[in-house]
Amino acid sequence: MKARLAIDIGNTRTKFAVFDGREMLHTFSLKNDALELNNEVLTNYEIGALIISSVNEKAEAKLEIPALEVPKLLLSHTTALPFTLEYQSPDTLGKDRIAAVAGAQAQFPNQNTLVIDAGTCVTYDFLTAEGVYFGGAISPGVQLRLRAMNHYTNKLPLLNWDGIKRPQSVGNTTINSMLSGAVNGLVLEMRGFVERYEKQYKALKIVITGGDSNFFVKELKNGIFADPNLVLKGLNEILIYNGE
Repeated sequence: MKARLAIDIGNTRTKFAVFDGREMLHTFSLKNDALELNNEVLTNYEIGALIISSVNEKAEAKLEIPALEVPKLLLSHTTALPFTLEYQSPDTLGKDRIAAVAGAQAQFPNQNTLVIDAGTCVTYDFLTAEGVYFGGAISPGVQLRLRAMNHYTNKLPLLNWDGIKRPQSVGNTTINSMLSGAVNGLVLEMRGFVERYEKQYKALKIVITGGDSNFFVKELKNGIFADPNLVLKGLNEILIYNGE
């Protein structure tokens, strides 16, 4: 059986994953200015079909994928999905959000599911046990909060968080106070969303993905699943659903 290729083109990086059925054989990522190196995956595997999720048209144009004579699916809000899309502005819905929900649904079928994607922005996406997606919430991620504090003030410095250490609650310097507000504030925000959804929906499954997922899953309560490849797995599920 030929492999499937899932490609997630972001603002600065592109992620690739090769699947045999639902088994992920290989995954890697490249900076968008080095996308010509994607030939590595094309020479190592016989690709039978592929799916692309893109938020960056310039990066998308760099790929040599069009030369492949295989079925190709470019994800959009009009793509056939394994769940019902009831979002009121589907044309503005992020493709990564669509794919993450598809990935979570495959892991937790017929269950109320909350997907948290902790990246540049933090997104909260809810799928009902009946397979209906209504939406969720979008919030600034840690680094975006730190940049905003620097950009919109005269004296606060531009900081970078290492994504590993949780800052102390009581900051004893301006830098520590900024880190505490950005990181601890987001931890409390996530806990608040989780508690609110759990009160409203029974037997809620929660899965977290994104660049900062490994940190936040440790800070949230037990029973939350972390899957850094959720979007890629969701893209594969959508490709399967479309018969490719």
